[in-house]
Amino acid sequence: LRDRFHKEDPRFNFVDGDSLTAYIDNVICAVLRKEGIIAVKKALSDAIETHEALTSGSPEEVALRAAAMAGVEEITEIARSRGFNLCPSHVGNFLWGYLGKHPDYRPFPRHATKDTVFY
Repeated sequence: LRDRFHKEDPRFNFVDGDSLTAYIDNVICAVLRKEGIIAVKKALSDAIETHEALTSGSPEEVALRAAAMAGVEEITEIARSRGFNLCPSHVGNFLWGYLGKHPDYRPFPRHATKDTVFY
């Protein structure tokens, strides 16, 4: 919401808005897996490939999302070190909103978590 509305609505122009991290859902996890930025054990990879649901909050689901968060943070730091003015939420929005919808990425298997309202 901040990235979308901060320029037109002062209620979303948080002073520390650039400190916000990315939200991590199954799209961002899949994009980062496809790019090799995060890797998972074979058992988890097999579960994702066969569309086996992961329980929300399970060690596998938490580890996958934590790895994706670390990946987003690392991408952000590398971009900043090269002079780009990015924050993690910008990186997350790009991964989700552009790459996640791109025909090269869209078919890549995403993990399923059925007992969550988020994805």
